[in-house]
Amino acid sequence: MPYKIDGALPPELLTDVEPGTNLLVSGPAMSGKRQLLLKLLARGESEGEGSVVVTSRNPADDVVDAYRGVRPSDGHDFFRIIDCVGSETNVDGVRVHDVSSPGDLTGIGIEFSEIAREAEEADLGRVRVGFDSLSPLLMYVDLQRLFRFLHVFTSQIQSRDWLGLFAIDPDSHDQQEVNTISQLFDGIIEIRLADGGGREARARGVTDTPTDWIALD
Repeated sequence: MPYKIDGALPPELLTDVEPGTNLLVSGPAMSGKRQLLLKLLARGESEGEGSVVVTSRNPADDVVDAYRGVRPSDGHDFFRIIDCVGSETNVDGVRVHDVSSPGDLTGIGIEFSEIAREAEEADLGRVRVGFDSLSPLLMYVDLQRLFRFLHVFTSQIQSRDWLGLFAIDPDSHDQQEVNTISQLFDGIIEIRLADGGGREARARGVTDTPTDWIALD
């Protein structure tokens, strides 16, 4: 059964994606890509799906507040955070897995495996996994190492029939880096700032042809 994303995105853009899909959410600073990513994650709660956020930019308490601000309902209570920037172990009832820094890729992988085990023990077959920003990771590790890590990480999501959502700021990297990372994903949701001050988005890779730019606001 596809993962529903209607409500988080305009229906003309995309309404659902197949299990095991990994999407790159690409947009410049202040484009609202983190909010969109959290909306896409929270959309699954009403379907009984779990959510996992790997945060490399904002501390866990900020992520919890932002996530709860966009969730459509109380839904499922399986919500986990892998926090690469803080030291909290529990935030308002949300289990937080602490990692020393965004460059600790091994630690991120270990904590993700632990969360996957928890999901299996909870008999939770459908989980949405969000990486709030890949950009800080490239400040700590080189492109080749990040590519290898993401290849394994996205493969684990695919093999479990989960949904992966990964945000990146293309303006923070050269085009070669963005193109290399993009190869790992089934599709891309691009966000841009429109001339009138609003935001527009389009989808590539998960539709037969790239969609038109659609207003998000």
